[in-house]
Amino acid sequence: MRIPNNADNDFAKKLNQYFAEIEDVYLQSMKTSLTTTEVNVMLQDGSVTKSETFDPQLVLGYYRSFLKDLKNWEISDVQETTGELNRIYCQISANLDGYVIKGYFGIQYNILPYYKPDKQVIQIQKELFDLATNNSSQLESVANIGNNTIKQELKNMALDNLEFGDLFEKLLENQDLISKLEDKIRKIEKIYPELEGAEKKRNSLIYDLDNLVMKVYQVTPILIDYNKLMQGEEGLIVYFDIEPVVDPKTKKSSNRTIDFSRMMPPIKKKIAELFKEIGPALKNKK
Repeated sequence: MRIPNNADNDFAKKLNQYFAEIEDVYLQSMKTSLTTTEVNVMLQDGSVTKSETFDPQLVLGYYRSFLKDLKNWEISDVQETTGELNRIYCQISANLDGYVIKGYFGIQYNILPYYKPDKQVIQIQKELFDLATNNSSQLESVANIGNNTIKQELKNMALDNLEFGDLFEKLLENQDLISKLEDKIRKIEKIYPELEGAEKKRNSLIYDLDNLVMKVYQVTPILIDYNKLMQGEEGLIVYFDIEPVVDPKTKKSSNRTIDFSRMMPPIKKKIAELFKEIGPALKNKK
């Protein structure tokens, strides 16, 4: 069962109340770790502007500090994911007489890449442009010669009239043919040794340019729910799940469903105590 829940039960409503308090403390406490600073950034066209960024290390530090204060929960390492979705999160759990309570605290944020406001960025971009311009005619010559050579080679093998799909299948089935065509291309490329030097120079410039990229971290300090998290919206999230314990042998949970009306009072008391422990731990980490 997900907390907050819609169950029409006094204990369920009590858990929702505990959750609302945790959520509020979490939001207010996290705002300190999400304080933004203004930084200068360079755009693709070389113009310099300002942007706001927060420090992910402060968020990591907040979670680690908060987790240390939880005495009755099992805690996991703080996790980071970057890429299509950028998250920092931590998870906690507790086992109680056939039930497991799991908690999730996290933020989902955006990473915006900019160039550092450095004159080198413009210089490297100019060198890349000049390199591409100076070698464009030679590259075109190599491409034309290579294409004609491959066409002639395929014609010699009576493969020039095949449809692309059939030709592709032939190539997959005949590794010797692929090797032969690759050898032809390498021989052509040796006629223009300066292109190899240009390619190395280009790769070196791109490497230098990548080292001049800076990341700006942005998040809206608002609460989001699980659905918005899955949809990729930015913000802060906290939720809890109460589930039957999974049998380690069968890897299946018991047949018990979560029915608060049937839950024994001692279990309810322990769950309540677990929830009550979280607020003070969050509040102490400013």
